Amino acid sequence: MVAVAVLDVTSAEYLSFPDFFKATPAEEAGERVVYLEASNEARDYQGEVVLAKALEDSAQYYARYGNLDLDHKTQIGAKAGLPNPYLYEIGRPTEVKCRSGKTFVRGAIYKGDGPVAAHANAFWDSLTRLSPPKRWYPSVGGAVLDKGTVFDPGTRSTQTVVKKVRWTNVGFSATPVNPAVPEVSTVPIGALAKSWTAAGLNLSKAIEAGYGTDSAALAGGAALRAQSLDKHLQSYWDFREQIARDLRKHLCTGAAADIVERAHSEYGLSKSLAAEWAERFHADLRAGLNLKRKN
Repeated sequence: MVAVAVLDVTSAEYLSFPDFFKATPAEEAGERVVYLEASNEARDYQGEVVLAKALEDSAQYYARYGNLDLDHKTQIGAKAGLPNPYLYEIGRPTEVKCRSGKTFVRGAIYKGDGPVAAHANAFWDSLTRLSPPKRWYPSVGGAVLDKGTVFDPGTRSTQTVVKKVRWTNVGFSATPVNPAVPEVSTVPIGALAKSWTAAGLNLSKAIEAGYGTDSAALAGGAALRAQSLDKHLQSYWDFREQIARDLRKHLCTGAAADIVERAHSEYGLSKSLAAEWAERFHADLRAGLNLKRKN
């Protein structure tokens, strides 16, 4: 039996639920979505700079034919003698954007059963079922078609600049190749949010989509969120929205809410599933609170 603490909804720090879900993962229209800054023009650990224009010129090619994998193994695995390197492909890009010298990718992580989905499932679980989530860093891969050496006045040294590429891959690794590239995120926050819409994605509105929010005012996946007419909870995400909605309704009562009991008696969940989802809900709140304190 999982013990879950009672949530004191009278605490002022818990009054605005949308603020606390900014760092939590979500599936959009059934997809397991990741957001990443794939590259920028900082010098990487190999001493090279990949020009943003090189990736921008190849962005359409990558969006159409490229993939997401682990440690570029789909690209180099065969030559290294790795059996079945294609099993390390975990997803594909769904959108590429370039702005201000940075390249951003929105990707879908594969879902399924069996060995073909094993690495994709493990990757997604490491981001969504671990607390804190595992850190993954992206790096771009493909064929270098043109590069040269230039003088950098900032460091007063020469550096290698990649000018043209055939971009086919983004590999996720536990250690970054480019130290200036942030880790992969399951939601568009910070620079990722600003890259996805002209005004930035309104995450507070996004989390409210489906209950009293004008979807026409939303952007991205939030505007396309489907609503189930079945009152039975279909997933953890349905549970999270329902419990957040109930807690907001009862804020004025000053009473604490026992999430496990409510989920069991009012939502019809088994005690074990109610405990699991309630624990996950608390983890979401803690993650959001930590993020808010840092900001």
